[in-house]
Amino acid sequence: MSSQPLVIIAAETLALQAQLGDLLAAEVCVTGAINRAQLYDWLDEPSQIPDLLILEQGLLEEDLPAFCRRWHNHPQTRHCDILLLGSADEVLETEALMAGVADYLRKPLNPLLALTRIKKQLAQRAQCKRLEALSVTDGLTQIANRRYLDEFLCAEWRRAQREGGNIGLMMVDIDHFKSFNDHYGHPQGDRCLTQVAQCLQKTVQRPRDLVARYGGEEFALVLPSVHFEGMAVVAQRLQAAIAGLAIAHAASAVSQYVTVSIGLAWCEPQADESHELLLAAADEALYAAKSAGRNQFSETVNLALVRQLLEH
Repeated sequence: MSSQPLVIIAAETLALQAQLGDLLAAEVCVTGAINRAQLYDWLDEPSQIPDLLILEQGLLEEDLPAFCRRWHNHPQTRHCDILLLGSADEVLETEALMAGVADYLRKPLNPLLALTRIKKQLAQRAQCKRLEALSVTDGLTQIANRRYLDEFLCAEWRRAQREGGNIGLMMVDIDHFKSFNDHYGHPQGDRCLTQVAQCLQKTVQRPRDLVARYGGEEFALVLPSVHFEGMAVVAQRLQAAIAGLAIAHAASAVSQYVTVSIGLAWCEPQADESHELLLAAADEALYAAKSAGRNQFSETVNLALVRQLLEH
């Protein structure tokens, strides 16, 4: 995957697409959206996280303020600024800026001015990404920290509520980690945590899945839009990957190597529910896996069944 910033050019004409593409080719990775369907694909299942959207308003299926809210509420595009392409009209430019776009590019384009504005926006985005990375990354394991987990889970929960989707959550705990630290020492314990974290990160396969350090030797995986049956498949793959690390654990009561216990929870969020319910369910599921002997994953808790039990 390219390390260059990703810019979406959503223009109504191929000529304007080509003009902007030629202007930016040496600076960024460019992708085009020539119609409404291609633009809105980025609000469906994006395969990458864009850095900037250059947009002509004629491609929208809603008014500009509504689109800006939708774009910036989406977990994958919420940090991607919008530059609007429009006619040289001060009223339209003012309305666009008030609607939530970061800047306005007047047509016909002045190439030097347009490039300067775009590069300025990308420089600001790059600086924000550097600061974001520092604030949401766990210093030891280099995966997402608890703060980012909470933000991401909340955003995905709201998205699932809006769209009638689903979301899965896994809590992963390294078995007998205190005994590992006592036996091998804390430097080896830190190395073990990092190895397990990076293994989990590499094993999840979809771009929108998140692996985060929850605290201590515990990790959380958020799986948006996952089939209920898919939860066990992912958990099995994670356990196999950890086993493949073959990290010696002479102090473990369940294996000569490091193992993990995993709690699984899944739901289709209701309008009046909080994502805390999913966290609590996954935590209870993890407790069940550990109580059953560790080195295993729980059955997937479906919050719909929990609701039914509470109603009776």
